[in-house]
Amino acid sequence: MRTIGFLVTLVLVSFVSSGSACADTPYWRVSMEGLTVISNGSAQDSAFQPLTVYSLSNSDASQWFLTESDKKQQSAQNMRIYSKYLPGTDTNIAAIVDAGSDEPLQSVLFLYARSVLQTGPGRGFPAWYVIGVSDITNGLLIRDDGSILLSREASFRPVVDKTVRAKYDLASLLSATYKDLSGGGSWEEFSNRARAWAQYGLLTTPDRRTHYRELAILMRQGTPAADAVSQAFGSSLAEVAKDFEDERWRHDAVFRIPPPKTLPAVPPAQPLDQGQIKAALQVVADRAAQQPLSH
Repeated sequence: MRTIGFLVTLVLVSFVSSGSACADTPYWRVSMEGLTVISNGSAQDSAFQPLTVYSLSNSDASQWFLTESDKKQQSAQNMRIYSKYLPGTDTNIAAIVDAGSDEPLQSVLFLYARSVLQTGPGRGFPAWYVIGVSDITNGLLIRDDGSILLSREASFRPVVDKTVRAKYDLASLLSATYKDLSGGGSWEEFSNRARAWAQYGLLTTPDRRTHYRELAILMRQGTPAADAVSQAFGSSLAEVAKDFEDERWRHDAVFRIPPPKTLPAVPPAQPLDQGQIKAALQVVADRAAQQPLSH
């Protein structure tokens, strides 16, 4: 039986402001492949498209990254757009503004994870699985040694109608569909619960990881939630719900993913000439004009 892992292949393209300490070589290309976020299982259902991340200075962002609509929105809402996820058929692009913090890169990795699961190996899986697994990447930190720190709380939350107050016990969470959510359910509450359920299933014990994935596969095949829980966990839905809701499992949750045994080879940084710089910025500008996902 195949299980679904989550593998991110990154190609990171960093644009450093000419006013920085790297002024002599302001534009660098660094590639890093093989970042494993959740890799228990083989993601054989679909090949992952790589992600290319462009980090722009404020001046380049104003010229190439932000549309006139973006600028008006920032002014009207007193907010700042510092990242955009720009998917494509051949490659996925993300652009971030160098804000001196982790949030821009964190946000595009989260958007990338959500998109990959919705359109790739997670396609057809229940909403709780797609939303929960991708939300585990919400706020993650990648350390220099290749290890990953997962955030206990979500850093980025959906913009929702605060008048909607839907609640999701485990039975409601497992049975909810995207149609249910768009028809009056609460995205914020659903995301919070799906994230907690994914932490319970994926970050505690090997047995729970196996049961969690088996549950997702059974429900993808059309098995009703209660029957799928009984088959996957060997316990009734009520028993699993009680174990989940008392939250003692949080003491066992591990939020640090160790680095891979062999780190991917990272080629030396190479400066780009002015022609390459302009071409790369034009790629960002062209994609940014196509109604991107942004934060």
